[in-house]
Amino acid sequence: MSQPIIVGFDGSERGSEALVLGRALAETLAADLVVVIAYTPEQSLWAPGTAEPIDANEREQVVKRAEAALSDFGRLEVRTVASPSAAGALHVEAERERAKVIVVGSTHRGPMGRLLLGTVTQEVIDAAPCAVAVAPTGLGTGRALRFSKVGVGFDDTPAAYDALEVARFLAHAAQAELHLIWAAQLVARALPLAATGYLQPNYYAEVRAGVEERLERAAAPIREDMVVRTSIVGGGTTDALLEQSDHLDLLVLGSRGYGPVQRVLLGSVSKSVVNAARCPVLLVPRGIRTLDEAQQPAESAEVRGE
Repeated sequence: MSQPIIVGFDGSERGSEALVLGRALAETLAADLVVVIAYTPEQSLWAPGTAEPIDANEREQVVKRAEAALSDFGRLEVRTVASPSAAGALHVEAERERAKVIVVGSTHRGPMGRLLLGTVTQEVIDAAPCAVAVAPTGLGTGRALRFSKVGVGFDDTPAAYDALEVARFLAHAAQAELHLIWAAQLVARALPLAATGYLQPNYYAEVRAGVEERLERAAAPIREDMVVRTSIVGGGTTDALLEQSDHLDLLVLGSRGYGPVQRVLLGSVSKSVVNAARCPVLLVPRGIRTLDEAQQPAESAEVRGE
């Protein structure tokens, strides 16, 4: 088995939504699908964030539910894993298999169609060894998921370039449009200058022109391979990305937190977006620029001329 998609499944509606997203990613990337059912065998050990304490009969039913939901998907393996931590079980399986992506659901709580991270999902994200995809509530209903519009939050930083390369890879595999989204806080940038009286009349036009130039520089090499659309969305970064998630099939974000390379570590914007997005969100670890076999650290800023 070569770099599968790992899906965490607990038999719940949240788990079913993860199966829908996992299948769509596996089909797009021509990957195997490994469904992991984590459980803790002793109820006395259960606490929020641990695996559910389900007995052998219950585990068999959860396995059957996963198999039934994916009965027509050929490259499927369902595993039950005893572990004191549901997130830990997914991390171990992902490390063992060199998984492309771990897929998890969000939670039962929150408005329909929005993500809201539960304890296990947050723990999966916090130390994942690969990209993590989170399914919003309601994804398991209606038509099969297809990625026709893949968006990426972009701001010309190393983390954004990592996310862009992964989004490009996915969009190419899905024959999808790629949307580069720059959430520009022009007013916030102007405040220091306004306070000192140095704000020029054409300041906003100059800032916007600069952003457009940097967006086009990132998009230009990709236009030969696919349809690429760029947009500058005003307002706060989080609100702008959430508004755009209404019109996308997948939103790709880079990790901005500190910590080891090739681990998912969310900055404040990514954490806020993943908690309220209306489409699936794919979180890309620092230093990962593709989801295929040849994962390589990102180029340095010096190499990219930043």
